[in-house]
Amino acid sequence: FDSLSRSIKGRAQFQKATKYFVASHQDYAKKVPQSTLLTTKILSIDKEKGLVDLSLLQEDTGKPDVIPESLGLHLRVTGEAKEKRDATKKRKRTESESKQGTAEKVLKKKKTGKGEDSDSGVEVYFREEEVEEEKKLEPAEVEKPVPVQPARLQVTGGFSWDAALSALKPASAALGGEDSSDGEDDEVNTKPQKKSRHEQEVEKREAEKALTKLETELMDPGLRPQTAASFERLLLSSPDSSLLWLQFMAFHLQATQIEQARAVAERALKTISFREEQEKLNVWVALLNLENLYGTEESLQKVFERAVQYCEPMPVYQQLADIYAKCQKTKEAEGLYKTMVKRFRQEKAVWLSYGTFLLQQGQSDAASALLQRAIKSLPNKDNVDLIAKFAQLEFRYGDVERGKTMLDKILTSYPKRTDLWSVFIDLMVKHGSQKEVRAVFDRVIHLSVAVKRIKFFFKRYLEYEKKNGTPESIQAVKEKALEYVESKGTEAAR
Repeated sequence: FDSLSRSIKGRAQFQKATKYFVASHQDYAKKVPQSTLLTTKILSIDKEKGLVDLSLLQEDTGKPDVIPESLGLHLRVTGEAKEKRDATKKRKRTESESKQGTAEKVLKKKKTGKGEDSDSGVEVYFREEEVEEEKKLEPAEVEKPVPVQPARLQVTGGFSWDAALSALKPASAALGGEDSSDGEDDEVNTKPQKKSRHEQEVEKREAEKALTKLETELMDPGLRPQTAASFERLLLSSPDSSLLWLQFMAFHLQATQIEQARAVAERALKTISFREEQEKLNVWVALLNLENLYGTEESLQKVFERAVQYCEPMPVYQQLADIYAKCQKTKEAEGLYKTMVKRFRQEKAVWLSYGTFLLQQGQSDAASALLQRAIKSLPNKDNVDLIAKFAQLEFRYGDVERGKTMLDKILTSYPKRTDLWSVFIDLMVKHGSQKEVRAVFDRVIHLSVAVKRIKFFFKRYLEYEKKNGTPESIQAVKEKALEYVESKGTEAAR
């Protein structure tokens, strides 16, 4: 019996467990210990009896046989060899019964007083001969026919093995304990009747529907595995999922199993396909976090150097800088940022990240000096966007007045950048006074840009007044809009 979850057990008969002959359940248990992780295929589901029939054979699972070849066990007789052996056994048994019947007839004709004793002896003789013949054939166990089942459903999502199988009865009640043997199963088995092609097709479709329903019920990504074995099963179906690997690491960390979590991370890096760059980066970041929290600075640097070697360097640098910043390791973070702006001076994102860090630390003057360095290092086409981004950072983390001044200078030089005007309005609504907001709106509605843009800003102006103004201010905006439409004529009326 194989456990599919904490509440579901499946049955794999000896002939579906291994291609080798195993004399008893005890011998099989010695060669395949309890709690061994196995790959199985669901052959059939009997909802009435609550049975799930499984197969461990290599031809069904694609995995090596559970019994190693090195043990030198005999192969189980199947196919033509099995049929030939059964025919030989049947013929010998028929001959034995024929001889026994002839002997009984001869003995009955004798008129001696020892008739019953002689007859008993003949029966014992032939019975012993039949037992000896059966013992000679015992190593080749009889394999009962198994109906052809549909191919197993290929699922793309994770497989929740701990989910309850509502369609079946409890495993203990359905199976009646694990002591039932394959011999009892063989006694109950009856020879299937030959079905028509239509009946076979209907049966096949029904089986496919049952398998689909079963695996859909078990496939619930919302259920997080609770055991290492459950994680292993899920990873067999989704080896490239960094989310599963990270959850497996967290599972060990919750139990303070630091070394096991490290081992899981190393396995993930070896298992995930080299094409899945983002998935691998996620694992590297998790390993950096692990070493930062539970390791030493030396172990952290070793992991960092390996990550830079196998991944794109800049994202790895940025992730480590973020880790330092979140843990209030200001000195380490600033040192790393200085290295980054030297190594990646052509990357605008690096300068912005460093500027954000400085402003979050309250170093507004240092951020201004960094902006001047960035303007000199980056191409001229990036300067306007860079200054606008630094101005937004000033609004959020630094000096609001400095941010206003920076944006005002940019818009004075580039008045047709309506995207920056929208940003400026949003920031002023959040951080400025109503007087300042109205002043910005009055500037923007008099720009020499497309009519469609001006209509958009009038709409925003009116919405702002309806939310924050008075009936008089609302009417004033409407009058300004009317004046603009009249000045533009038919173009504004479209």
